[in-house]
Amino acid sequence: MNLSRAAVVGTTALWALAGFVLAGCAFTTGHVDLAYQPTETAQKVATADSPPVTVQVVDRRSTQVVGQKINGFGMKTADIVSNNDVPAVIKSALDTELSSRGFASATGGDVVVVNLDNLQNQFKVGFFSGDSIGTVQMEVIVKRPDGSIAYDRSITGQSKDWAEIFTEENAEKQLNAAIQDAVKNLFNDSNFIDALKKRA
Repeated sequence: MNLSRAAVVGTTALWALAGFVLAGCAFTTGHVDLAYQPTETAQKVATADSPPVTVQVVDRRSTQVVGQKINGFGMKTADIVSNNDVPAVIKSALDTELSSRGFASATGGDVVVVNLDNLQNQFKVGFFSGDSIGTVQMEVIVKRPDGSIAYDRSITGQSKDWAEIFTEENAEKQLNAAIQDAVKNLFNDSNFIDALKKRA
C-alpha cells in the first residue's frame, strides 16, 4: 500500500468512526431551550393616557416539532422539539418589551393577540456545509375593549447561518435569533406603538 492510498484509507476510517459516534445522537429526538434577550435600548413611549395592555398568544402551529435533524444527504434522522412552552416564551418576550416601554399590564384595556403560525428551523445541505434557517411567523392584533381592531399585521422573524452539523445546537441558535428578529420587527412598527398609545 503506497502512502497516498494509506492516507485515503485512514481518512475514510476516521469518517466512519465519526459517523458511528454521532449516529446515536443523530437518531434521537433533539431538544432546544428557547429564550428571549430583552432589548437594552428600549425607551418609554407610553403616556399617562395610554391604556393598560394584556398579551394573549394563540398557538396555531400544525405541529409542536420545531425542526428536524438531517444527515449529509438531506434525509431526516430525528425531530427537534422545544423544552419550553413556546407560546409562553413569545408572551414573556412581548410582556417584557411592553413593560420596558412604559405600558402597564392590566385587564380592562387593550389586548395584544398573537396568533403563532410557525416556529421552525430548517437545514439546507450544501457542498461542504449547509445553512440553518430559523423562521417565526405570527399575526399580531390589537383589540380595543369594545372588540374593535386597532392593528392587524403579519410579523415575520428570520435568522440564518452556516452549519456543518445539522443538529439541535444549531437549530436552537437560529430559532432564538428568529424570535429576537420577530419581536424587533413588531416593536419597530410605529403603527403598532401608535395603536397601543391611543385610547379608543
